[in-house]
Amino acid sequence: MTDRADDQTSLTAQESSGILGLGRSSGQRSAEMLAGIRAELMPKPEYLAMARPAGRVIGGLLIRLGRGEQAKSNFVIARPEAFRYLISEALRDKPNPHYVELASGFLPRAWQMASQFPQLRVTEIDLPEVMEEKQRRFSKARLVLPPNLRMLSADLGVTPLSEVLGGEKADVISAEGLLPYFTLDVVQQIGTGVRQSLKVGGIFIADILTKEAVHELGQGRARQAATLFRRNAGNWLGVVDDSAHAQELFKAVGYSRVETYRISELAERLAHLPKPVANATLFVVAHN
Repeated sequence: MTDRADDQTSLTAQESSGILGLGRSSGQRSAEMLAGIRAELMPKPEYLAMARPAGRVIGGLLIRLGRGEQAKSNFVIARPEAFRYLISEALRDKPNPHYVELASGFLPRAWQMASQFPQLRVTEIDLPEVMEEKQRRFSKARLVLPPNLRMLSADLGVTPLSEVLGGEKADVISAEGLLPYFTLDVVQQIGTGVRQSLKVGGIFIADILTKEAVHELGQGRARQAATLFRRNAGNWLGVVDDSAHAQELFKAVGYSRVETYRISELAERLAHLPKPVANATLFVVAHN
């Protein structure tokens, strides 16, 4: 996985200025804002534990800026749940399954998956400062880390994923909200690095922006919220034309089969997902 922006840090880990005081890098600020929004919309113990008070204030502000745009607020809830569904389906019937989550920020899905499925080995990888803070927040909330969860620290823009995993292969690797912050050539480099750490038959699950999604996010009252978010989380650099373009992108780096899903399609399948939900991202399920 080679998402490096220079020889020392990856693009989302580089220090940069932000107007909200939520972190030194765009990756940290993005993680804090999303954690704050989730805590406001889904006040479960694990979501509350992952959000700083300042993140919740900004999350509440972003929600208010988009008031009346329920489909776009629902997206923040629906995306991690849709990922969880796709991951669970991909792991179904796998012997001794190993799931790896990349750059999850303050999303507690790895903890949720490890807690729900004790037979599943779960590895979570993010920047050292994120992993340290995440473990501190779990401890402060008295949420016990399950023994089948391994939390590793690394900048995957500097250290190859295969090296971080010690050469171990995974059944499923996921990356939520990561690819849009990289140009499409780097997205392909990331896809290549992930494929090298997948077992034969393994699956990479990620999401990517389409031109349709960028247009939708720029419309209506939610436009202000999207603009504020981007000013602090970074610009969207990786945008595909449509589903066919996304499939071509990943097939070109060796994936044998690539499926794509709009989030509205998944919401119709899953009764517990909120509706309506904006098609603000495209899910990619790439088979090794």
